[in-house]
Amino acid sequence: MDIKVEELEKLKVHKEAVEKSSPLVAIREKELEINAQVLQAKKKAEELIQEARQKSAKLKEEAVKKGYEEGKTIFNREIERAKKEAESIKEQAKKEVEEIKKKSKENFEKAVEEVLKFILP
Repeated sequence: MDIKVEELEKLKVHKEAVEKSSPLVAIREKELEINAQVLQAKKKAEELIQEARQKSAKLKEEAVKKGYEEGKTIFNREIERAKKEAESIKEQAKKEVEEIKKKSKENFEKAVEEVLKFILP
């Protein structure tokens, strides 16, 4: 009876060896290995995409902030320029008003003299 048990053990070991060396087993092992690599690549790709999104959001935020600051600087510069221009216009208007007042005073006096000459010959 010991011989049969021994033969059964030999057959079992031989069967396992044949199964392990079978092309189907090798293909299945390779398939599992490739699936693991694909999953790892997908995970890495997702991490890279997430990192790119974060960088993009940060760049956008920085660009908006920089644009706001530049716009604010330009706005303030233009406001100052407009104030100076308004002050210049105001000064010019004052000069024109003074000139008109002066001319009207001179003309008024001349007009009064002419009227008086006409009325009192």
